[in-house]
Amino acid sequence: MKKKAKNAKIIGLVVALLAVVLGGVLFVGAVSGWFSSIKVVLDENDYCGENCTREFTDLTVPEYEEKVLNGDSFVLFVDQGGCHTADKLREFVLNWAAEAGVKPYRMMFSDVRDCSAHDFVKYYPSVVLVSRGKPVVWLRADEDADSDAYNYEDAFRKWIGAYL
Repeated sequence: MKKKAKNAKIIGLVVALLAVVLGGVLFVGAVSGWFSSIKVVLDENDYCGENCTREFTDLTVPEYEEKVLNGDSFVLFVDQGGCHTADKLREFVLNWAAEAGVKPYRMMFSDVRDCSAHDFVKYYPSVVLVSRGKPVVWLRADEDADSDAYNYEDAFRKWIGAYL
């Protein structure tokens, strides 16, 4: 009889310990956003309100790397000057940014190979959402799932709205 009682206590302690550990993991996950979709909160200085112009702020490679090292959050349009296939997306980004009161940044695709952005941007045009210095999501020109966002402004707005 004593052995069964002792085993029951041990099993009870193990179950209680597992419950505490699992509860802690779930709590930390809920607080840190592990279980939610990606949400990017832009930096306050990247909001321009009604003073927004329909223009991009161009970033050089050193400026991009500085923003990443500083842990900034921002919207980056990857472009290549004179690219007519990017005209629609360029317009979508500028329209959205002006309405949202957000300052959009732009980097030329030819510069991407010289910075850390080359790890994820393989084609242009693209829109990259950087959160706390880390690129978290970007439009992929080679993905069927993203094709509507390249061709229809409402689809682009839906895409970017899902993350901001």
